[in-house]
Amino acid sequence: MMYKKTYLSLLFAAGTFVAAAQGGRNLPPALKALVDQKDSVVLQQELQKLVSSDKEEDLMLASSYYAYKMNGPKRDAVNKIALEKFPSGVTALGNAVGTIYDEQDGPANEKNYETLIKQFGNIPSLKGHIRFEHAKFFVASSFANENPAKVIAWIDKIQDTVYRTRAYSYGARELAAAGNHVPAEMLIKRSLADLERRGQTNTPEYKEYQKAVAAYLLANKKYEEGYRYAVQVYDSADKRDKAFAVTYLSLLVGSERYAEALPGMEEAMRTGTASPLMKERLQKAFTAVHGKSVDYKAYYSGLMEDFRNHIHKEVMAKMEKTPGYNFSVKTLDGKTVTLESLKGKVVVLDFWATWCGPCKASFPKMQMAVDKYKKDPEVAFLFIHTWETAADPVKDAGNYIRDHKYTFHVGMDLKDANKKNDAAVGYGLKGIPAKFVIDKNGNIRFRSTGNSAGGEDAFLAEMGVMIEAAKKG
Repeated sequence: MMYKKTYLSLLFAAGTFVAAAQGGRNLPPALKALVDQKDSVVLQQELQKLVSSDKEEDLMLASSYYAYKMNGPKRDAVNKIALEKFPSGVTALGNAVGTIYDEQDGPANEKNYETLIKQFGNIPSLKGHIRFEHAKFFVASSFANENPAKVIAWIDKIQDTVYRTRAYSYGARELAAAGNHVPAEMLIKRSLADLERRGQTNTPEYKEYQKAVAAYLLANKKYEEGYRYAVQVYDSADKRDKAFAVTYLSLLVGSERYAEALPGMEEAMRTGTASPLMKERLQKAFTAVHGKSVDYKAYYSGLMEDFRNHIHKEVMAKMEKTPGYNFSVKTLDGKTVTLESLKGKVVVLDFWATWCGPCKASFPKMQMAVDKYKKDPEVAFLFIHTWETAADPVKDAGNYIRDHKYTFHVGMDLKDANKKNDAAVGYGLKGIPAKFVIDKNGNIRFRSTGNSAGGEDAFLAEMGVMIEAAKKG
């Protein structure tokens, strides 16, 4: 029985990754005791006792510890023992839910859910377990691209009211990512309404939902309503939240609050983060504030010069010269590609995975970059799929690229005999998406991790500066 690590590792760690980011606060007491144990001998004795236990909860605690410590091989080994000892237990249930998590086809997932219920639905010890609720959401999310009504119907089946509130927000996010902003708006408003009924309007969760509904209202061109939501949280919002800052500024523009919006619009133009709406209405906002007597063309030219200088300075400050690792990956059609085989070209590597939301969110901008350089024989893009979780990662990656009509050259960095993704290890990946721009001699000149919060203009300009600098060696 295959262990589905993506879903199960999240569950066994039960919030520990968030806690890790907070310095280990809010861990379950038993897990915290293990994490805080300073005596390595005592710790190993305690872990061995848990792994040898005849209680599944002990094995799950050991698995949670290894997940917290990011020790995948040991976590997997413990989960394998749990599956063997408790074939109808919580771990096995999670394994079956993992099958639904991995499947992206909605109708197939409905059948997977039926199988899950037949296998585990009548086991008394599992009655009412939250993982059944997780399974309903995973079925829902697999319909996000094609059938929003099914997304809503499956989330409505969730009986745990607290989880259902969150599932509405998760479903809204999935629908919005698929471009279905009208049902996304409806679902996130359900999350807000639930918290309002519980009197939980002073919580961080409520504020995050307010920011989300503002974003969906912006996408639906309901500018005035969106502004009313956004303004309630703007003053207290983290100013490092660039996505919300763009949403708020766009709503100011959309609702024609030009006097307040223009300084932010100018800064967005200078940094390349202006939304299409801002660019479309810049002249109107400028005229509303300064009148028609002031020269708009000179004003606009000045902003564009500032933009080019800003991008060039910011990008060149990050330039390096480190030998690139000579990876070897197979493309979706089975051909081998190495860094050595691409020598003489500037190579843009983009490490990604189908389960990685930020990776996929960056793809529309990456497609623009690919299109811009498709006729340039000196530049090659390679999208390396790594850290796979699907049973058939080649099929999984290929289906995603084809379904979204991306014209990417994809390489598969599959796990080797030691369960390591060689290219990912060679480039020292700590997270994805991770991008590298490599010069014609095989040296890394630029690198970045995460999806850029900048707009399309900034992204393409940054990529252009990096590629042209790498061409010079």
